[in-house]
Order: sequence, then structure tokens, then C-alpha cells
Amino acid sequence: MPLLNSAYRGLQRQLAEAGVSVLGSQIDLDLPLTDGVTPMALSDVSDPQLPTDLVAPHQLWEQQTGSCDLFVPMEKIRGGLPNLQPTTYLRMWEWREDMINLIGATSQITVRLRYEKVLPQLILGTDPVMIRASNDALAYATSALAARARGARALAADMEAAAYQATNDLIERYMRPEQFKGRRRKPYGYQRHVVYL
Repeated sequence: MPLLNSAYRGLQRQLAEAGVSVLGSQIDLDLPLTDGVTPMALSDVSDPQLPTDLVAPHQLWEQQTGSCDLFVPMEKIRGGLPNLQPTTYLRMWEWREDMINLIGATSQITVRLRYEKVLPQLILGTDPVMIRASNDALAYATSALAARARGARALAADMEAAAYQATNDLIERYMRPEQFKGRRRKPYGYQRHVVYL
């Protein structure tokens, strides 16, 4: 079972690197009221803290706590949050060093977090595998790990090649439907403008 769990986690990482989210979840977090000037961070030790099964956040929305307003999507920033005057909303977020960094807000905010979860460990033979159609990829990868542990290098190399092919087939199965969606290229010189209210 340890070899199977290792192959299981490895397959989740390979799928994530190809842009396939395996197991998603969503949670609402009520942030405490601050002065709005101090930036906020959600981490494993903050209050409230990030979910213990979080691998990586995908999207965040915000709403004033207790209001009936719709959740508004927040903008994901890369390379550091800008130095902006605080408003009643957070507006932006950044994922860095296993923390979600936020600009402060002058009102109490509820954040809806959609994220990728850690796959639960397989303990019994009857435990469900949470990656659909992954039996071949997991079987070949587990066999390769077991053969390598026994010193059968030739068999391990064969099983690794079969696992690689099965994983690529699985990634292609997930990605191929996305390729046929209509997309339009952004015009040359296009710049995204953000309007802050």
C-alpha cells in the first residue's frame, strides 16, 4: 500500500502540472475586522487558517460578512500585491510561500475559497480511487516501484515506460475536450485594465 500511495500522489502531481485539477473543494472563511491598512494573510497558523487538506488555491470570491450580496471574484496577482488605499473590499489576492496574502479591507469580509485537495490515503483494498480511469497508470507505476525495490531494473524500466504512456493517455483524456472549445486570441497590444471603485 505505501508504493500504491506514492504512485497515487505522483499521478496527482503529474495531472496538476498538466492543468488537471483532480479533487476540488470549497469553503467560506469569515475574516476578522482589521484597520484596513495592515495586509492580511491566510496560512496554516492564522485565524482563520487554511484548510488542512489544501494543495493549492484556484479561485477566491468575496462578500461583506452578513450581507445578501453576491460573491464577487477577486483578482489573482503575481509578483507582489500593489500598495493601494484600503476600501471596503479586499479586491486582490496572491499565493506565495504557502500563504494567501490579501490587501486589508475596512469592513468584515467573508472569503469563498475554491481549492485543490490532497487525495486521501488508500488504506484498504476497498478504498475508492479518486482519480477516474487511473487504474492502469497506478498499476504500472506501483509495479515499477516494487520492481525497483527488488532490484529488477529491466522490469522497473519497462513498467515505468508503461506508466508514463498510461499517464499521458489519462492527461490526453482530460485535456482533449478542452481543445475544441472556441477561443479568440487577444489582439496585439491588448492590455487588461482594472477599474477600482
